[in-house]
Amino acid sequence: MAIVPLSKLTLVGHQAEKERVLEDLQEFGCLEIVSLAHDLAPLADPSKRSREALSYLQRCPEKQRPVTNLAHFDAVRVKGETLELRDRTHELELERDALMHRIEALAPWGDFEFPPADDFGGQRLWFYVVPRNRLRDLEASDLTWEEVKRDGRNAYVIVISEEEPEGIPSPRVRTGSISRHKLERRLEDVELELEDASLERIRLTRWSRLLSLSLAALEDRAARQLASDQCYDSGPVFALRAWAPTEALKALEAYAAKHEIAMEVSDPGPDDEPPTLLRNSERTEGGEDLVNFYKTPGYSSWDPSSVILYSFAIFFAMIISDGGYGLVLALLVAYFWKRLSSSAAGRRWHWVLGTLVVTTVVYGVLVGSFFGVAPAPDTFLSRLAVLDLTDANSMMALSITIGVIHVMLANLMDARRYGWSPRALPSLGWAMFVLAGYTLFVAAQAGADWLKGPALAVAIVGLVLVFAFSGYGARPLARLGKGLVGLTRITAAFGDVLSYLRLFALGLASASLAIAFNGMAADAREAIPGVGLLVALIILVIGHSLNLLLAVASGFIHGLRLNVIEFLNWGLPEEGPLFRPFKKKGV
Repeated sequence: MAIVPLSKLTLVGHQAEKERVLEDLQEFGCLEIVSLAHDLAPLADPSKRSREALSYLQRCPEKQRPVTNLAHFDAVRVKGETLELRDRTHELELERDALMHRIEALAPWGDFEFPPADDFGGQRLWFYVVPRNRLRDLEASDLTWEEVKRDGRNAYVIVISEEEPEGIPSPRVRTGSISRHKLERRLEDVELELEDASLERIRLTRWSRLLSLSLAALEDRAARQLASDQCYDSGPVFALRAWAPTEALKALEAYAAKHEIAMEVSDPGPDDEPPTLLRNSERTEGGEDLVNFYKTPGYSSWDPSSVILYSFAIFFAMIISDGGYGLVLALLVAYFWKRLSSSAAGRRWHWVLGTLVVTTVVYGVLVGSFFGVAPAPDTFLSRLAVLDLTDANSMMALSITIGVIHVMLANLMDARRYGWSPRALPSLGWAMFVLAGYTLFVAAQAGADWLKGPALAVAIVGLVLVFAFSGYGARPLARLGKGLVGLTRITAAFGDVLSYLRLFALGLASASLAIAFNGMAADAREAIPGVGLLVALIILVIGHSLNLLLAVASGFIHGLRLNVIEFLNWGLPEEGPLFRPFKKKGV
């Protein structure tokens, strides 16, 4: 596990060679382009519109026979026509809905045209929907008005006045200046245009298959266009800036020399924020996804992928707490194994899922639970059951021990990245403080009073390191303030360690539910003669399926929570942008 060292490079070449250079660099697939165009709007996914076009055609209820001949297919043209049609259809649908709403609102007033303002001598028409029991307020006023319609609750009233009248017992109705028959004619035109657009969409579906096959090429083209926009153009030359792995510089320098491109290389400066490129073995590569799910480590930090992967597997297994459920998960993973192999992301999760399954089965054997049933005494499986979920004191102690190890490891890994620098001492101090607190806990449980003195001494030394070096490098007054702020994390340290008790609580809840469903099935079998066995089987299937679903959800949620909140908050305080290479999508 490692964070790959990066270098900042700048390429300067002839404008005529820009497109070819971008294609070659995309083929290299090891650069992250840094924009030199300050007025460029950020675009996180330049290939999104290609997928939107394909999705729009695939969602069409009616489709034409797919064309397989590439001779008359232009992916760029089809994509453009599809997106233009989608946008036009959306605008027409909005206009249709607005027209229908206005026509419905005008229905009580009839079909009319407003006369020219000069014909009214400056008077205007004001429309109101007045509750019938409030008409007497209008009758008592000096306003000139006329009732044009009445229903069970309201009266539709038009008032004639130069200015908007006051004292009307209802808000004004805005009818707009366009008559109802003109709105209806426009609505008919819009509906005809929508019908034509629907037919055009059906016609375009003939290209869905070829568009799907061309999706990678369209995405690559969109990425090159974005990269081109991020370059700096000045007359006959262009400049491109990017981050690249230091190990790839030799190949890039050889390419630049071969194609007569000027290339400047520099190390990250103090004002730079290099992206983070994680590199792990095939077995722990899936741990990167678990890490990036919450935060990406900073470039100067460390890679926690493997630690997160294996600790997550342990937490997941402790929450499931059943070997039978682990075997069911193994069957599900085996069933979907081939399907996962069809994508790069799926292959990354092979080892993650395999690790989860193996750990869950092993822990289920250690606690001696298979669908809530303990192995028979004096059997091989019963001898392997060394943990007792019903022993609250032992399981709580185990959970706290795991929490102490996890939090200490986070602080030690954070301290390790600073080497012998004094900046490592605050994290080392927290590790000492957590260890001292755990030692006091063990001493209290075991009655070993002789451990309390040394543990208190270690705790005090740890807090002194936190106070003295949390503000290392700052001015004296600021350093004092940062030291005091650092000490406020004492309660967080206790709280985070105790948070690992959820492993025991959720594991016990899962095991208890399994036992409860077994008991319900046994009672049903005895209580209902004849069909009792069938009812018991239904209870077992539904009950254990529900319990497994809840346990898996809890395992993912709380297993990740302990890693991304408790662990990473201590071991990975810095966050950075993820390295996003400029590369081809593939075929």
